[in-house]
Amino acid sequence: MKMWPLISLILLADLRGQVPGADLRLGDEALAAGLWEIAGMHYRDGLADKSLTPEAKAALAVRLAETLVRAGNSAEALEWLGPSAVATQPEAPFWKAQALAAQGKLSEALEILKTLKSSPQRTEAGFTQASLQLALGQPDAALEALENLIPGSDAATTAKIQLHQVEILLDLKRPADARWKMPASDAVATVDRPHAQFLEAQLLLAEARPAEAEAAFQELANQPQGQTLEHYHAAFVGLADARLAQGNPTGAAASLIAFLQSHPESPLLGPLFERLLASLPAKPAATDPILEALAGWIVPAVLPAIGPVASDHGASAAWPIYLPAEERPQRLAFAIHARAVGLHRVGTPEARQEARRLLGRLRVEYPEHRLASQALYQQSRWLLDAGEMDAAFSLLDTLRESGNPPALRGEAAFLKARSAYQAGDPQQAVRLFEEAAETLAAPEARIARLRAAVARLRGGMTLVQNAHAPTDPALEADLELERALAATPPATASAALGEFLARHPDHPRAEEARLAATEAALAGPTPDLTVARVRLNALDAAPGASGARRIALARLRLADLTGDAAATIAAAQAIMDAYPADSAEAAFTLGRNLFQTGSYNPARLVLEKLAASDSDPARAQAAWLLAARSAALGGTPQSKEEALILFDKAAGLKGPLSAIATLEKAGHLIDTYQLPEAAAFLGKWLKTLPEDDPLRLPGGLLLGGALYAQGSSNPASLVQALAVYDELLVQVKDQPALLNRLHYLRGTTLELLPDLKDPAKKRETQAFQAFYSVLETTGPPAEWEYFERSGFRALAMLEKAKRWQAAVNIARKIASFNGPRAAEAAARASKIQLEQMMW
Repeated sequence: MKMWPLISLILLADLRGQVPGADLRLGDEALAAGLWEIAGMHYRDGLADKSLTPEAKAALAVRLAETLVRAGNSAEALEWLGPSAVATQPEAPFWKAQALAAQGKLSEALEILKTLKSSPQRTEAGFTQASLQLALGQPDAALEALENLIPGSDAATTAKIQLHQVEILLDLKRPADARWKMPASDAVATVDRPHAQFLEAQLLLAEARPAEAEAAFQELANQPQGQTLEHYHAAFVGLADARLAQGNPTGAAASLIAFLQSHPESPLLGPLFERLLASLPAKPAATDPILEALAGWIVPAVLPAIGPVASDHGASAAWPIYLPAEERPQRLAFAIHARAVGLHRVGTPEARQEARRLLGRLRVEYPEHRLASQALYQQSRWLLDAGEMDAAFSLLDTLRESGNPPALRGEAAFLKARSAYQAGDPQQAVRLFEEAAETLAAPEARIARLRAAVARLRGGMTLVQNAHAPTDPALEADLELERALAATPPATASAALGEFLARHPDHPRAEEARLAATEAALAGPTPDLTVARVRLNALDAAPGASGARRIALARLRLADLTGDAAATIAAAQAIMDAYPADSAEAAFTLGRNLFQTGSYNPARLVLEKLAASDSDPARAQAAWLLAARSAALGGTPQSKEEALILFDKAAGLKGPLSAIATLEKAGHLIDTYQLPEAAAFLGKWLKTLPEDDPLRLPGGLLLGGALYAQGSSNPASLVQALAVYDELLVQVKDQPALLNRLHYLRGTTLELLPDLKDPAKKRETQAFQAFYSVLETTGPPAEWEYFERSGFRALAMLEKAKRWQAAVNIARKIASFNGPRAAEAAARASKIQLEQMMW
């Protein structure tokens, strides 16, 4: 829960005529400029004037106390606020509360702030009160304190209060309440609008509307004016979250890498690198672009002149610091840590050795950085996985006994406890699990206590010491089943349930476990069909099997995953007949399989009916989209026209498939030769997208195609198509594969356009330049199709112009890349040589 820095420059007491002019004016100017030490100097000079009246002196003392609080000198501020003459000044209680809060005396400060409901600093006091209540873990009280400020506040202040309420509610993961509290945009003061836009973007993300959130965050990223540094940088964190939520880790990584490249000292390096690691595949290649970018940010290590090289897993972090703290780049620490984690995922011995070396370097060069402790914890986990127990325990003991954050100490204790338990030492496991429970947060602490109880039970120890422990083996088995049922991901749940059934085949809930294990085996990105089939057969053979519908659905999923369309269709229809009120999943599976087998009209009927009634928005959107595709492929002119309506229904829903439906509608318009309509539709849609939106590329390619196809009847559309391709070139300048395609499309367009200097000719020179540009590379091309298309198009232009030697040279150049059409290019070169007698 964040604590806002809400101390504002409140209305100053009018001391004109009471304090010597120069000191007061210069002090106030410095205060307004944030020059606390300068302001304090002038106020002290003013206080030294013996001609000041006691009242003026007291008022000026409050002003000095304010500067001291802002400068971080709260102890001296309290001294100036102590005398009774000063304490009775209207502003004194407010600044006393601020000084106490700065010293960590939050409860004392809070009591003072609660008395300022009718003071001149009412609003500022209310904001500070809410901030302190958040720091004390009282979010509901903070919301109430802010709510109490609204009566009597003007519209702009009310909106500001509501924005802070929205921020708290988002932290509490209450998006519905946050949406209700979100002020209207026209009520928000200009200065607060960037904050409101940022919260709106966060709210969209919390409401599971990632596409809209992405657009909102992108707008913030494009327009930094008026934003705080933290909110501007947080917009890129949100942008990555939105793209990850849409299953676009590549787009998330691209924006993060570009941002981190230009902002190496961002205050949000931690969250930014967390998202970068979240964008990295679970099993990346060693040459993954993210790992390559991280390597580019890691400068060579500065080694000591003498002394040992840092070991891979020594417990000591007492190594010399080679650069002053202020000179050590923060991005380097995060890059080292992230690349180490990424290389460990690569999994090769070389990569894992490099990962250890990097974490060792992190501890050497950044011994006081929070990532140094994280590096120790990470290394200990890797060592445990590798079976190097002594080295792992050495690191874990270092973490437990150091001044690291409690959560990290608790995790270290938990990890060592688990290893002790697996090694057959229940007494040590109990002690360490209970140690972990003392420092971990509530959910993890509960697991630690449960593990301690299980260890006690299996170690033959008494259970009285822990109120949360099971009292008998049956209860322990129940707890084990609950953990297995709650395990994620599905592969982990499947394994856990299998282990449970192996140990407790006659458990009263064994049938439930078998069914859940079957469903887990069928779920996830890599379903285990063999295990699922065996478990399904066991369920079929069991007398009185429960969950008939779930068993039928599992049978349906198995048939679907094995690619048996006929069995899948039959199973789906049977479920729909048996459970007509609860068969949405079966209906979608039926419609998809009918579509995949070419039964477009039946598929459309099933999918349209499902989409119109399904309560799951994501599945309804997918059903509308498949129904639209079915109609588009249905064959009749009427169904092709109706497909447009269905595409609109899919695109109109808020979900991850909106953009796909929009693009497919445009493609369908082009396929049905409704070219002007397609161009108008795409042009209007693209105008709604931010300049850097990745959807501009596929949309632009479709728009260019629609405009190009109208060239014979509307030559002006070729100019528009060329402009589209030129714009896209800028967007994909660092993507060679797409550059090849765009150069090819530009070339084909230029071939048809009149030359600007001689309209009787075409722009063949420019077209040739576009085609040939893709060949100007020294390494293998990023893709072959448009690379070779462009090369052969350039070759054809040379042959047409009877430039035989040039044609031979370019044919040989194409062949030199050893692509799919290399033999064809070499044959063309030989043929030209023979026909033209070029020896």
